[in-house]
Amino acid sequence: MTHQLSPRATAFLDRIDAWSGQSRLRSVLVRAGVTVAGPLLVVAGVAMLVLPGPGLVVIALGLALLALEYNWARGVMGALGSLVGRVRRAVLPQDATAGRKLLGLGGGAAFVVATTALTGAVTTFVGAQAFF
Repeated sequence: MTHQLSPRATAFLDRIDAWSGQSRLRSVLVRAGVTVAGPLLVVAGVAMLVLPGPGLVVIALGLALLALEYNWARGVMGALGSLVGRVRRAVLPQDATAGRKLLGLGGGAAFVVATTALTGAVTTFVGAQAFF
């Protein structure tokens, strides 16, 4: 199953491709920058999963940067977009009653609060350990 990027995202990537393709030097610099900065952002995001910081957001930014040059990253971004869309439709369905929407919004907020508290607790626990 292949996942497609949204038309808006595809148009944005096409504009960046056109801009970087205007000169050979610009193309090489963009490719080198993406190849270096993309994986660094992904690794920093993975580290932020256990350290303080917005790990999932930084991982997504790193993948988005890699999607500028690599088709496999565009596929991953399309799959993530599909997953986020399914989660959004499950939590906040358009044709649901007001009570169901409120329940979905409350459940989503509770999930964010619980995962943030868990991350804080793990970070505090790890920080309190004495390393010899």
